[in-house]
Amino acid sequence: MLTNATNSTKPPSAIGRSAPWCRAMAMAKKMAPLQMPVLITGQSGVGKEVIAQVLHHWSEREGKSFIPLNCGLLQDQLLESELFGHSKGAFTGASHDHDGLFHAANDGTLFLDEIGELTASCQSKLLRVLETGEYRPLGSTKIHRTNARIIAATHRDLEKMISQGRFRQDLYYRLNVLTIDIPPLNQRAEDIPLLVDHFLEQPLGNAPRPTITPRAMQQLMAHDWPGNVRELKNTIERLRVHCEEEISAGSIDSVLTRPPQNTQATGNSLALFNRIVPLANLEQAYIEWVLKQCDGNVSKASKALGVSRTTIYRIINSPVNQP
Repeated sequence: MLTNATNSTKPPSAIGRSAPWCRAMAMAKKMAPLQMPVLITGQSGVGKEVIAQVLHHWSEREGKSFIPLNCGLLQDQLLESELFGHSKGAFTGASHDHDGLFHAANDGTLFLDEIGELTASCQSKLLRVLETGEYRPLGSTKIHRTNARIIAATHRDLEKMISQGRFRQDLYYRLNVLTIDIPPLNQRAEDIPLLVDHFLEQPLGNAPRPTITPRAMQQLMAHDWPGNVRELKNTIERLRVHCEEEISAGSIDSVLTRPPQNTQATGNSLALFNRIVPLANLEQAYIEWVLKQCDGNVSKASKALGVSRTTIYRIINSPVNQP
């Protein structure tokens, strides 16, 4: 099965032919006509929003609104206002009524990415929407109803978060009725040539499309891609800036993001993989390294990692267990 821009049965961004990707697409096609929530899991950058778009495209809601929201990008009150709306005067700066995304997505699809970042208050209110279809805007006494279908996604282990008291078990059960797990890009290397071709076709100013040598393509297929499809896309964009006519193996070596070569991390980081340490330590050390590669630019690092700026600040400022 080959999915590309010329196939009218699914969104043009749903590109792949590997067995793992085809299984995920087949599950999406089976689940699309249903009205139940869907939980999409997988690492950051694997294409969870693409699958959400496929679910919407193949459902009876096609033609209605598909609204995505990254739950990690907004603080508590702003996130609640964005989702449920607010009345004038509900909080400082609320100068007018605001309907919210559940209203905007009525009869359509609301895609909640990074669902694991929801605060306890938002989790409680989302659970009510899933159970009753009802919600109340901030500062309002009026109950509203929505028929929006909820598709949620996360790269986090929600069951572990439940055991830590950070995610509601009842909400998890409501979201986890139907689940699609998206494998990382390094488990579906067959998709890389198709994705590369797609990214090379995208407009980039007046720059012509460069060719790519077979050896260069082999390098791309052999790379581990910890940032998955998002990292591949960013890499191809950088290559197009540097390579006007041909992408060679040498040019790929110059732009690929690689992990640190030495095992000694700097600053508050730890020596990696020479002894057992808590996972939080490794997470913090890796983010510090990514920030260094991004010259301290948190926005750039958050885009490369596929997480919110809030998540980065939380991890790098949290205390870690010393060995």
